[in-house]
Amino acid sequence: MNWFDRLLDWFSGFTDQWEKNGVKFTLYTMVAILIGGIFELIPPFFLSKTAEPISGIKPYNALELAGRDIYQKEGCSNCHTQMIRPFKWEVDRFDPQASYGKDGYSKAGEFIYDHPFLWGSKRTGPDLAHESQIQPSASWHKTHLMNPRDTAKGSIMPSYPWLFEESAKLDPIQITEHMRGLKKVGVPYTDADINSVSSLTLGKTEGDALIAYLLKLGKDSAALSKGLQ
Repeated sequence: MNWFDRLLDWFSGFTDQWEKNGVKFTLYTMVAILIGGIFELIPPFFLSKTAEPISGIKPYNALELAGRDIYQKEGCSNCHTQMIRPFKWEVDRFDPQASYGKDGYSKAGEFIYDHPFLWGSKRTGPDLAHESQIQPSASWHKTHLMNPRDTAKGSIMPSYPWLFEESAKLDPIQITEHMRGLKKVGVPYTDADINSVSSLTLGKTEGDALIAYLLKLGKDSAALSKGLQ
C-alpha cells in the first residue's frame, strides 16, 4: 500500500467519525460559518472609505441628479450596465474614440458620489458608462426615449413619451431635499449647488433630466483623460 492509499484510509476513518455524529457535525459547521461570516462582514464597518475619488470627478448637478432618480425609477439598470470591464475587447467596444486612454475601463473612484452605484451585471441593452462620448447628442436621446425603434431598428426597449409631458415636470423641493441628504453622507455639495436647484430645473421634465444624466456618464473621466494627453 502506497502513502496515498494510507492517507486516504486515515482520512476515511476520520470522516467516518463525523458522519456518525451528524448533530455535532452540523453544529460545528454552523459555528465555522458564523466565524467566517464575522471576519467577512465586520471589518468593512470600520473602514471610513473603500474608494478614493478620482481628481476631476464632480457630483451630479441638480438636473443630472434628478435624471439619475428617473433612471432608477424606470428600471433602466435592469437592462443597462454602467461598468466597462478591464478587457481590451471590452474597452475597444465602448470607447471607440479612445476618449479614456489605454485604461478605459471603469474604476471605483469614478462612482464615488453615486448612492447607490448602478454598475449592474445584465446587458439587455448596451453599457452606458461612456454614453457622453458614444452618443453626445441630446436630440438623439430624446428621439430614442420617445420611440427607441426610430434610432435603433429592432430595439426591444420600451418607449417613454410620458417623461416629456407637462405632468412630468420636476419638483425642485424634492431634488433639494435629495441633495441635502447626499451632502450628509459625504457628497461635497455646496450651498450654491443646493441653491441652484430652481434655476437648473425650472420648466424641465423628467425626460430632460434623464437626458442630462445620460450625457453626464463618463464626461468627467473623458475630460480628465484628454487633459492628461
